[in-house]
Amino acid sequence: MRNIFVIARWEYITRIRSKWFIISTLIIPIVLVGFMFLSALVMESSGSEMKLIALIDETHELSDRFEQIIYERYLLKNGQPKYQVIVLRDHTVEKSIETASDLLDSMIIDAYVYIPADIMKENNVKYYSRYLSNYRDQSEVHSVLNSILLERRFEDAGLDAQLVKQLTRRVNFEMVEVGRTGEKKQKSEIISYIIPIIFVLMLYFAIVMSSQVLLRSVLEERTNRLVEILLSSVSSTELMSGKILGLGLLGLTQLLFYMICGSLISTFKGFDILTSYHILYFLMYFVLGYMFFSGIFSAFGAIFTSEQDAQQAVSIISIISVLPLLMSSYVIANPTATVTIILSHIPFITPFFMILLIGMDIPPTWHIISTTLVLIVSAVLSMLAAGKIFRTAILMYGKRPTLPEIIQWVKSS
Repeated sequence: MRNIFVIARWEYITRIRSKWFIISTLIIPIVLVGFMFLSALVMESSGSEMKLIALIDETHELSDRFEQIIYERYLLKNGQPKYQVIVLRDHTVEKSIETASDLLDSMIIDAYVYIPADIMKENNVKYYSRYLSNYRDQSEVHSVLNSILLERRFEDAGLDAQLVKQLTRRVNFEMVEVGRTGEKKQKSEIISYIIPIIFVLMLYFAIVMSSQVLLRSVLEERTNRLVEILLSSVSSTELMSGKILGLGLLGLTQLLFYMICGSLISTFKGFDILTSYHILYFLMYFVLGYMFFSGIFSAFGAIFTSEQDAQQAVSIISIISVLPLLMSSYVIANPTATVTIILSHIPFITPFFMILLIGMDIPPTWHIISTTLVLIVSAVLSMLAAGKIFRTAILMYGKRPTLPEIIQWVKSS
């Protein structure tokens, strides 16, 4: 046992003093915070720059109302209109479109809108822009055009447009999250979506990066034959256990640093990002997830003779582990769906899926217990298999073991 702690201490002290570990540990929270608040800022902000739009109105009846509504409805932070409209009234529509295209190509305007003469019948409008990915501008222009056409249809039907507008005004939709204890609190939709993703990224970096360091450590010592010297003083089990413990503490240090950053941000922004139960589940799923992945990565480190080959092999596992991020939109919208529950019981993605769910609300007790048991069993099997592979393969040189040989090592006592 003493040898295990000596190895663990050496691994921990050596890695934590590395400048690259310090840099990566500091950079990741900055990236996560930037992802969180810049995304929220972009999605919630009304914009800070004026947009210049050209309007070609073939009906010659809608342009004045378009200008009035868009000026009143969308404002910058300083209170000025967000959009400035240039109405093109050349002799022909073709000439107006040509002028608008030239202005767009010269980057004088941001977009132009063409309203055809048969708009009331065909209900089609064309919007031209250099960047169609700017969905907010498109949505706002679309909303203004809808308002204008609705007013015109009301008038054509002999209805009072203002009265209809008053009767059909939109409801102010205020979102309140209700916890399991009945606690109610207002919450931003954007923050509710982003926080679970941030949690998954924090856990992913802590687990996978620690396991990657373990893989490189085993490969490095095996390549330079240092492992032969180490195994003359300690057993292979003590060596593997010490490495896993030391690098696990390293990952735990990173995770605690992330949580401290999260708590400080939570206090600064005035909303709860991390609570006591978040911290508890973070630690539990980190320990179990790390034990599972460390067994796999240490086995790969013992099997392969080059880091390139090992990285190619574990890249498959890393890609699978990213699945919760790829499915985050579905999981956040359907936390109790059968697909979500089934996927959360696959060991390679269990810790990340569960942290994603916990970021929204605490799952049912049975769900936490079942996924915890899955991880415990998987981690034990992973560590046992890794121990057998590590003991046999760590001193093999010149020949990469085949899959049948590896299976035979695992089956052997």
